[in-house]
Amino acid sequence: MLSDVLKSFVSHRWAYIYCAIASIGALCYGYDNSYYTGLLGMAPFIDQYGDGPAGAKALSVTFTSLTSSSIYIGDLLGALLAAPINDYFGRKWVFFVAALCILGGGIAQIADRGSMGVIVLGRILIGLGVGQFTVTSLLYIGEVAPVAVRGPALMMFQFLQSCSQLVASGLNQGTETIPNSASFRIPMGGLVVLPVILLGLLPFIPESPFWLLAKGKDNRAANALRRINRNVSNYSPNEDMASHQENLDRERARSNESTWASLWTDRIERRKTVYACGAMFAQQINGILFFYVYGVVFAQAIGISQPFLITLITNILQIFAVGASVVFQHKMKRRLNLLVTTGMMVFAFIVIGGIGTKPLTTASQYVIVVFSYVIIVAFNVGLGPLAYTVAREMAVGHNQNKIMSMAIVVFFVTTWAVSFTAPYMYYTANLGPMLGFVYAGTSIISVLYIWFCVGETNGRTMLEIEAFFQDGIAVRAWETHVFPPAQEQAVTGMKDGEALSCNGGGGEAKSGHEEHVESL
Repeated sequence: MLSDVLKSFVSHRWAYIYCAIASIGALCYGYDNSYYTGLLGMAPFIDQYGDGPAGAKALSVTFTSLTSSSIYIGDLLGALLAAPINDYFGRKWVFFVAALCILGGGIAQIADRGSMGVIVLGRILIGLGVGQFTVTSLLYIGEVAPVAVRGPALMMFQFLQSCSQLVASGLNQGTETIPNSASFRIPMGGLVVLPVILLGLLPFIPESPFWLLAKGKDNRAANALRRINRNVSNYSPNEDMASHQENLDRERARSNESTWASLWTDRIERRKTVYACGAMFAQQINGILFFYVYGVVFAQAIGISQPFLITLITNILQIFAVGASVVFQHKMKRRLNLLVTTGMMVFAFIVIGGIGTKPLTTASQYVIVVFSYVIIVAFNVGLGPLAYTVAREMAVGHNQNKIMSMAIVVFFVTTWAVSFTAPYMYYTANLGPMLGFVYAGTSIISVLYIWFCVGETNGRTMLEIEAFFQDGIAVRAWETHVFPPAQEQAVTGMKDGEALSCNGGGGEAKSGHEEHVESL
């Protein structure tokens, strides 16, 4: 099993490398989520930003809520900004602008000397960059990764996010005992390093060949394809170029229909949008963000003596869980994986909520920690990495940029809502660990989305997925559906090594035996 993964990496190593560089935005997002939760529990940070008499200061609920959730305002704006920049200037320009935003926000946080407003501004700037990164990284990976490695390449976004969360937790663990502001400024500095690394590597990755071809830059598109496939012996870009051009012609034929309004007025585009947005909504509405944004504070609140260590263990488990999901993703059916792992989350949240109905003892504290780990592992095997994959695969056709932007907007609106409301429900409403009941209920929403909207697309080309939508085939039939011979040739004509940028609106022929679904 592991040997298959290694062979896949060797065969497509340059595609993986370029996708990894494009995923540095995931490192920024993961690092920010993890390091900031540690800052909220550091004594020097509380002394500088807390309220109350010296020696007994505490962070207000307003400060905790606003500074934790303000990044998602920037995320939302960044996701919306990414669509026009992607359309007119290309993927690499978005990476450049996003890196500058994160760099500026990180410097603002380090330079601040006790103003909540500056922290909020810095976090909005960071979010502005992260929002652009999230949309564009997934688009770029989808256009560079060959079909054979599409799943692992897209899941790399979550894996790198998990790695950066571990680094941030380890850094917090190492600096939280420093008795001055260096304890929190050092972790803040880590967020400045990441965009600098990206700016240094950006000149060495190719622009999306699909975007170049769309802009009439055929020679540059051919060179980009050669770079992506440089380890494929006797590779010629001619076949890929011809296929890309065919798909572009199809998209251009419907270019007048590529509007924001069409995402809701056109029944086919509406279904794509609901599925893509639903994936990102389902990933976050279950409350998983609570453990990342407020993990240290939560551990302190229930009386855990080593909250930073608990968070560090959380992030170690997360890496192993995401790694297992990547390694075994071709062996596990996505629907079954998502249903089982999300069901585990519902059960664990109910257990945590039930424990919260009684006064906490030492034993019950650690039972909460154990079931929190169950939630972390289940999420990172299932919805964590796979939601990005599902959302990207549903964003096909002439509206792909807009659908992907809309999905990421939904993602950040949901994360903001969860992040903003969590401390109020936990403290102000005095729910405490009974908050688990709330997230058990919202996790059931995730289960319903998976049941009705997630189909098996592993190994399917983007043209086949487009044909599923064009022909109105129910998601439960995607795994076994066989296209008629003429349509089969049209939608599966790509080679395994072809870049995944073939996102045109193919598959218009209808088959007489297809299972249709009601329009959403």
